[in-house]
Amino acid sequence: MTGKETTDIVIADLDGVLAHPWSEGDYTFKPKMRIPAQVILTNQGGVPLRWCKLPGSSKYPKLGQVIARVRAGMRYSGARWAIVACYHPRQESVLLGRILARVGRVLLVPVIVREGAILLSFSPRARKPSPWGINLARWLMGRRRKNITFYGDEESDEETARNAGVSFVLVPSERSNKRR
Repeated sequence: MTGKETTDIVIADLDGVLAHPWSEGDYTFKPKMRIPAQVILTNQGGVPLRWCKLPGSSKYPKLGQVIARVRAGMRYSGARWAIVACYHPRQESVLLGRILARVGRVLLVPVIVREGAILLSFSPRARKPSPWGINLARWLMGRRRKNITFYGDEESDEETARNAGVSFVLVPSERSNKRR
């Protein structure tokens, strides 16, 4: 390998790609598709909705349950990094949600786990379809853009890949089938 070549980076979404989507009350990781990924990129907007106690938010997993699912996804895929966007536009309707979003613009919370590191962001810029998560993964892995492939199951995943200028692979799921 010459100095100009780089190995590919594979980024995978968690819910609908590596794991079957969770259902209310059952947040356990149920393997779906084994993709050897270096990075997991996932939106988990239910976390701040629960913290803000917004109507209907109790159906979402708690932060500890999200971290457990992400860790299981890391073990399943071999990923050493996970980037978790803990932001949802509905949280802006209450003061705590607005504070989280503002603080999240400058704060990235690392959670060091046996599998590697989970990076929690509470910023609106981290939520897909923003390319922010893929750009962070690129920086973490030290690779060029053209060598990245993102596996996702939703239109927002495809838009994220397009916004970041990387390859995209659509993984069929219940959610992706609804859009066809």
